[in-house]
Amino acid sequence: MTAEIEHLTTKRAKQLVAQLALRPLDQRAMDWCIYMSLDMWAGFIDERMAAIWGLIPPTLLSTQAYLWLWTTDVIKDHQFILIRHSQLVMEKMLKDYPSIVGHAVVGNDKAIRWLKWLGAKFGEPCGNAIPFRIRRHG
Repeated sequence: MTAEIEHLTTKRAKQLVAQLALRPLDQRAMDWCIYMSLDMWAGFIDERMAAIWGLIPPTLLSTQAYLWLWTTDVIKDHQFILIRHSQLVMEKMLKDYPSIVGHAVVGNDKAIRWLKWLGAKFGEPCGNAIPFRIRRHG
């Protein structure tokens, strides 16, 4: 079994998302995330996409960025191998942005576990969303 993290271009991210066969609302959300992201990555297990994520800074001079994530069923059986690779990418992201923020959907246990392994601290749920923050250490 091989795990790989790929730094994505916008074109590559659009190709990968097109393969997901998303509902129209989810497709629009992913299109927006791709459009707004300065950096994106995808995690693969044996060449099958397990997750795709990116960072959206509010401005080009921001010290904080918004993290979005979409997971597939591939992550279900292989989350631990992908987590270690993701932690290395998170270290790089935190060099550019000392604070990474976002929201997890209540009940999306796969994403919440992944975020916890990346160092996320969660706030109180607000409706269907749980805010989180990942901070650079030191």
